[in-house]
Amino acid sequence: MAFEGRSRLFRRWCPPRKGAFGKIKLPELPLILAGALGGPFCIFVLTPLRNALTLASQDAVSSPMELYASTFQGGFASGWTGGFAPVLPSCPQFCMMGPLFHFLRETWGSVALAVLASSCMETFISYGSQTLNAQMAFNSEVQQSGTGAEVPLWNPLIPLGPGVAVHVVRNVVALSGIRIFSGPCQKVLKRLTQSFNVELPLGLQRFLSDFVASIGAAIISAPLNQCYNFAVTSAAYMEGGAPARVRALAGFLSRNYLLHGPAGEVLGLSPTLARDLFMRCAYVATLFTLFGAIERAAVAVWKYRDAQQQPVLSRRGTVGVRASS
Repeated sequence: MAFEGRSRLFRRWCPPRKGAFGKIKLPELPLILAGALGGPFCIFVLTPLRNALTLASQDAVSSPMELYASTFQGGFASGWTGGFAPVLPSCPQFCMMGPLFHFLRETWGSVALAVLASSCMETFISYGSQTLNAQMAFNSEVQQSGTGAEVPLWNPLIPLGPGVAVHVVRNVVALSGIRIFSGPCQKVLKRLTQSFNVELPLGLQRFLSDFVASIGAAIISAPLNQCYNFAVTSAAYMEGGAPARVRALAGFLSRNYLLHGPAGEVLGLSPTLARDLFMRCAYVATLFTLFGAIERAAVAVWKYRDAQQQPVLSRRGTVGVRASS
C-alpha cells in the first residue's frame, strides 16, 4: 500500500511523458532572449525598491516613504547603489526562471518540480551578487546616517553562505506566483468578467493574473525576504553558528512583527508587518509582472517576425488547404 501511495503521488507530481527525450520541446529563442536581456533590465531598474527592503530589515520604525527616500539620501544615483552587482548574474538567473523552467516543465511534466529546481539554480547563481548588493546598500545608509557599523562585503563569487536556505524558500514562493498561481487567477478573473458581461483581451487577462498572483506570492514571501536581508546585514548572524542564527532570526521576527506587552506576552501583530508586506508587494509584483510581460512581448514579436518573413503565396496556399479541408 505504501508503494502504491508513493507511486500515485509521484505520478501526480511528475506524470509520464510521451515520446523520447529527443522529442522534448526546447525553449523558444524569444524566451531565452527575454530571460537573458529582460531579466537584467528588470533587476537593475528596480534596484531602489530592493535597497529599501534591505534597509527595512534593520529599521522597524521608518515608513515606506522614509525608507524609499533613504535610498536616495546621497543623491538620485545613490538609489542604485550596488545595482550593477546583480546585473550580470541576473542574466543566467532569469534564464533559470524562464527558459530552464519551461524546459524542465516540458521534460518532467510537473510545474511544481520545475519551480523548485529553477529556484534552487536561481539561488546558486544569484545569492552572492544579491548579498553583495544588500550589504552595499546597508553600508551606504550607515555612512550617510553616521549610525551603526558597516558589515564586511560578501564575495559575489561564493554562491552559498548565511541565509541561503531562506533565500531558496523565498525564491520558490516568489516564482510560484506567475508559474503556478497565475493560471487559476486567470480562470477566476475570466469568470468574474463574464458575470459582469465584460470582455477583456487575453493579453490584459494574463497581465492582471500575473499581477494578482505575484501580489499573493509577495505577501507570503515577505517575511522570508526580510529574514534573508537581516541575515546578510547582521554581523552577529554572519559570524554565529547554526543555533545562534536560528535564535537571531526568531528574535528578528518577534521584534519586528509581533507586539509585546509589559510581561513579554504577545498582544498582536506589529504595523511593521503591514509595511514590509506593502514594500515586498511593490517590488515582487512589479518585477514578475514586468518580466512576464517581457516574455509574452518577445514571443509575440517573434511570431510576428516569422509571419512577415513567410512568403505571401505560401500563406495563401495554406489558407486554401485549410478551407478545402
